[in-house]
Amino acid sequence: MSSTSPTRAVQRGASEAALLDAAVELYATHGPDGVPLRDLAQAAGLTHAMVARYFGSKQGLVSAVEGRLTAEITTVTDGIEFTNAESFVKLLRLMRRRPTFVRLLVRSGLGDLDGSIVPAVIADRCTGAPDGDRRSRLCRYAAASVLLGWWSYEGFLVSALQLGSTSHRRQDEAIAAAVVAVSHLATLRQPSLEPRRLKPAETTDDVPPVNSARDALLASAVELFAKRGPASVSIRDVARHAGVDHGLVRRHFGSKDDLLAEAIEVGSFSLMPGAFAPEGFDIDDIVHAMHHGSPAPRIIARILIDNIVVGRVRPRYPVLNGLLSLVRSLPADARPTALADPRLAAAAGASLVVGSAIWGRLLREAFALEPDDGVESAIADLGRWLIGAPSAPTSGPTI
Repeated sequence: MSSTSPTRAVQRGASEAALLDAAVELYATHGPDGVPLRDLAQAAGLTHAMVARYFGSKQGLVSAVEGRLTAEITTVTDGIEFTNAESFVKLLRLMRRRPTFVRLLVRSGLGDLDGSIVPAVIADRCTGAPDGDRRSRLCRYAAASVLLGWWSYEGFLVSALQLGSTSHRRQDEAIAAAVVAVSHLATLRQPSLEPRRLKPAETTDDVPPVNSARDALLASAVELFAKRGPASVSIRDVARHAGVDHGLVRRHFGSKDDLLAEAIEVGSFSLMPGAFAPEGFDIDDIVHAMHHGSPAPRIIARILIDNIVVGRVRPRYPVLNGLLSLVRSLPADARPTALADPRLAAAAGASLVVGSAIWGRLLREAFALEPDDGVESAIADLGRWLIGAPSAPTSGPTI
């Protein structure tokens, strides 16, 4: 008996590892809800019953994947200091070599996995003073937002801002400089970061009206693509959710890619007033819309983790083009040296905003920030500072 027990233990360990490895890959690609246990067991070369035997249930396996993600993030962030740009360049390089874990990371931000894991690890690594003052916590929140925003949207930002001609090293240096720069603002007085409302309290966001079957299909596509991702949503799913015949999708849109392209546009509807404001690109308006229901950041994130080439279905980027035009109108010496290229400055500013939009609730918990601490107005103010734009007027309504 003593001679067989070690063998069984080895076999059990190998089976558990095979199941966990398969779950990591499949959950990164399809999400936990998109992978039946039988398919997962088959990918691992085992039987369906082995999952229950070794992990108790599917939730037990999901928890094990979350534990693997925690361990990976803990490992790659070990020794990283928010005051050292070169260490952040190393971190970005390490994460680029881990596309599977980046997809799991993004899925945790979108709610497919326990989203508190990543912000908690990053907060633990970067908060030299976890009980620091409000400004210190806001700046570290912003630094984490830049980092998470870039990890989550790198492919989109590179495509939309035409960064393909710049090296990964230069991109990493720019993002690292942005992370360190906003972190260092914790010890300065400008920008002031005083809490203020980005919009009057009575203002409501406009949404496209639903007046026809075509409108209903678009609304359903926006909702489902943002929630589950286009790869997991069929034309029949969209039609069923809209309560219309699936043949109408082909009639009105032609193909799923055409439907996805219009869904991205409709999902960006609330961003357009800020992108095309009469006075120029309105950062406050964009930040407000991003944090109050715009499905655009979730749709784009879903497209990226589904490995869909954004440029193939959406070649136009009006919001980012508006941001880039604004940055190009500003003096390069008004922002960190690594962000002299307007495209890189726009990438850093956009990473800050989308990172906060997707990860905001979890980051607020990790950095102990309250509603009256003015997180959104701080993101707008720090975004202005990163791209070298003048500070916002201080006479706006306070929170």
